[in-house]
Amino acid sequence: MSQKQESKQFPGQHDDEEIAFLFRQHPLVMRKFLIFGLLVILVAILPLDFPQVYSSDSMTHFFVRVALFVPIAVLIVWVYRWIGWYYTVWLVTDERIIGIKQRGLFDRRVEEWQLDSIQNVNYHIDGFQAVIFGYGDITAKAYTGDLEMKKIHKPAEVHEKLLAAVRASGGGSTRANMVGSTRSSN
Repeated sequence: MSQKQESKQFPGQHDDEEIAFLFRQHPLVMRKFLIFGLLVILVAILPLDFPQVYSSDSMTHFFVRVALFVPIAVLIVWVYRWIGWYYTVWLVTDERIIGIKQRGLFDRRVEEWQLDSIQNVNYHIDGFQAVIFGYGDITAKAYTGDLEMKKIHKPAEVHEKLLAAVRASGGGSTRANMVGSTRSSN
């Protein structure tokens, strides 16, 4: 391998392209599966508390098997969801935003947005939970459409970094860009 290929940090990285930062969704996006899984485990184990279950060997074996199988199944679902969360990232380089959305082990979607085509970047923190736990949605508006990033951890910080990267690449409809283009046209 050549030295340029060895220095690349992700597949598809352009020559001389540098990573500015990486961000992902807030871990709280997995809370529904965590709560639902805990309730399912509780329902599976709860019958073992009743003495009637132990009156028959077949009924005892059935409920013990359920009480052993259900937590294992829930754990598998939790790992599946965690993989999807962990490998879903947005990578910002000095040229583009690369959105990698992972669902489980075998479903990956990659989107690419050029920074210089982005007009503006907005964020929205909606609701009590979002304020308390510090997550929100970020939208980057481009000529080709909107890039929506849902439930991002610390959206105000990510917004500022993203806006700085867009401005550095020559994108955005900032006042500084408008003043600079007005002066150059005169």
